[in-house]
Amino acid sequence: MGTYKPGAFGPFNGRIGDVVAARWKEVNVVKNRPAKSSKPATATQLDQRSRFGLVTGFAGKIADMIAVGFRQMSGNFTPTNVLTKAMMKNAITGTYPDYKLDYANISLSKDGNLNLGKNLTVQVLPGQTVQVSWVLDTMPGKLPEVTDKAYILLYNSDKHKVIKSSDGLLRGDTPITMYVPGSFVGDEVHCWLFFASVKSKEVSPTAYLGVVTILA
Repeated sequence: MGTYKPGAFGPFNGRIGDVVAARWKEVNVVKNRPAKSSKPATATQLDQRSRFGLVTGFAGKIADMIAVGFRQMSGNFTPTNVLTKAMMKNAITGTYPDYKLDYANISLSKDGNLNLGKNLTVQVLPGQTVQVSWVLDTMPGKLPEVTDKAYILLYNSDKHKVIKSSDGLLRGDTPITMYVPGSFVGDEVHCWLFFASVKSKEVSPTAYLGVVTILA
């Protein structure tokens, strides 16, 4: 892979012949088009592809959320790269070809110094409603920062769909009520929560709050 300087018509993306151009980490890069192999995939390759597809299918749905959760990172890895690597290592159960995600081991944020709070809970209410709540953790000599942004993720593991909290939710808004589509009724929905400071790049650890079954 190499870099290039845009010409008179500016940068380009895509494939021209056997060359592929793209933009990565604010840099214009170019590389040869991968050659297709005529050899059948080995058992190891099939296993790896199955695991990788499962992980990236989930991570790709929440790229905007993990961009916040992993904003403290440094280096050339993107938040999606970091989450994918962590999930490949810690968040897959089962054996090929029946792999499943281990939802309790999925973290949407890089553990920071921001306080997560206490008594974090998720409960399902009638009317396709999920309620997430927590108690502001008052530490000696320090008031809780009620303006920290709250990020909540609901994941329907039956239909592989996500519901994300709106951007304006704050730590001080507890409890938070989220509505899901009628098609979710009877399905299991997993819930995660983390906080991010509006004054700095600090984020909290992620809390996996558990799984609930949606009621009509």
